[in-house]
Amino acid sequence: MKFVNAREAESLLASGGVDLVDVRNPNEWANGHLPGARHVPLDQLRIEPRKLLPRDNVLFVCAMGGRSQQAARIAEELGLTQVYSLDGGTDAWAALGLPIEVPPRPEKRAAPVEEPPPDAEARLPELDGIIGTNLRELRTKRQLSLDQTAKMTGLSRTLLGQIELGTNTPSVGVVWRIARAFDVPFATLLAAPRTTTTTVLRKQSAKRLVSADGRFSSRALFPFGDSAQMEFYELWLAGHGREDAEAHQPGTRENLIITRGKLVLEVNGARHELGEGDAIVFGADVPHAYVNPLAEECWMHLVMTYSH
Repeated sequence: MKFVNAREAESLLASGGVDLVDVRNPNEWANGHLPGARHVPLDQLRIEPRKLLPRDNVLFVCAMGGRSQQAARIAEELGLTQVYSLDGGTDAWAALGLPIEVPPRPEKRAAPVEEPPPDAEARLPELDGIIGTNLRELRTKRQLSLDQTAKMTGLSRTLLGQIELGTNTPSVGVVWRIARAFDVPFATLLAAPRTTTTTVLRKQSAKRLVSADGRFSSRALFPFGDSAQMEFYELWLAGHGREDAEAHQPGTRENLIITRGKLVLEVNGARHELGEGDAIVFGADVPHAYVNPLAEECWMHLVMTYSH
C-alpha cells in the first residue's frame, strides 16, 4: 500500500488507467466525490472483494483516509500490488480547491400516509391478548404511564388498561389510533411474539457502523430488532484513534474486554489503562471516550446492558 497526498493523487489520476474507488457511505457520496470515482461502500467491499476489485492499480478514497486504508488492506489480501490510499481523503482534496462532483439528487416523493381501515369498527377478538401485550411493550419501552398514554392517544385510561389486561376487545379503529400515536405501523400491534430461534451471524456478511473519520467501527453480535435489554458488539479502533461517546440513557452499563492491543478508557474525566485480556465494567450514562495509545489496532468486545 502506498499513501499519496491530494496533489500526488491528482497526478496519478491524470496519468490514466487508475481505478478510483470511493468507499464512503451513500450519504457522504451524495454530498460530492472525486470526478471519475466509482462508489463501493466499505461494508459492501468486505463482502464481495473479488467481484468489486476486478483489476490492479487502485486508488481508494474516503472522507479523511481511515476507511481507505482498510480498503487498501483488503485489496492487498487479494494479491493486488498497485494499491494507493488518499491521505486526508476528500477533505484534503477539496481543501486544495480540486474539483468535486455532486451527483443529481433524486426527486423526493411524499411517503404514503397510512389511512384507517374501512372496517374501523370491526372487532378483533382473536387478537385481543396479542394487542394488549404489544401495547404494554410499546408503553413500557417509552416509559409512559397509562395516564400519559391516554393523553397521547385520546383514549381513556380505563380502556387502555382493559386492552392491556385482555378484558376488552378493541376495534380496528382503536388499534389504528394507538398505532398512529406511537408512530408505528398498524401491523406492529397485531404481530404475535416471536419464538426463540438460533441465528448465525456470519463474519463475511456483517454490517459495521463506521465513524465519520473511519478510525472506529462497531459490529453488532446480536440480531437487530431484538427487544433484549442487552447488546453485544465487536469494536475496532485504529492506531492512535479516538472515539468520544455521549452519555447513554440513565442506568446503562458497559462491560468491555480488550482482545488485541491497548486502550485508554476515559470515563467522566477518569483514565483507565487496559491491555490485552483486561476487562472493565462502568456506568455508561456519563460521557466517555475510547483512546488507542499505540500505532497498532485495538480490538474489543462490548456488552451493553440497560436498566429497564
